[in-house]
Amino acid sequence: MERELQEIQGRLAAELAAALQERRLPLAPDGNPIVEERERRLDREAARLLELRERRIGEEETRLRLLALVSGLHLRNGSLNRSHELSQELDGPDGSYLHGMMHRMEGDFSNAKYWFRLAGPHPRAETWRRRTEQLLDGTPDAEPALARRLRREPGVDPALLTDLAAASALTGHAGADTPLLERVQELELELLLEALAEAGEDRS
Repeated sequence: MERELQEIQGRLAAELAAALQERRLPLAPDGNPIVEERERRLDREAARLLELRERRIGEEETRLRLLALVSGLHLRNGSLNRSHELSQELDGPDGSYLHGMMHRMEGDFSNAKYWFRLAGPHPRAETWRRRTEQLLDGTPDAEPALARRLRREPGVDPALLTDLAAASALTGHAGADTPLLERVQELELELLLEALAEAGEDRS
């Protein structure tokens, strides 16, 4: 099983590298995949991982972390339903965080905040905050009230971003703040995916 997991991990690392080069993910994806072939490839990896359940404990931890990575890659590809199906297989912070992100993207903001409370902080919270600050530094035309909320201590977190996305939804995500919020959410997901990928490497 260890070899199978290593092979899956290698393929998912390639998917992650490619996904991060794709066009920007909307704040509220319409549920259709950005890359249809990627959705099919991820479906195959998920099926393999689901077949490997209930094995030795150490390898099971790796399997679940890789399944979380597939769920996150589905989110990055705009495939919300696929991601949701997999996050429901995952107990613990990873599955809860992915669950929260999916519900935020679909516009179920109160449900998203429930799952974020269960998940706890982002696994790379400090890096996300720092890179959001850098993003704001490079966006001098950012709406001042939005910039102040993102800079206010303790900084960006999933609940704050959910509130901001809910406010953006009132304009149909057509407001001037949408591109900046999309980038902040993209950073959130990118860092989560990298944390999942590296944890999978550590445990293989």
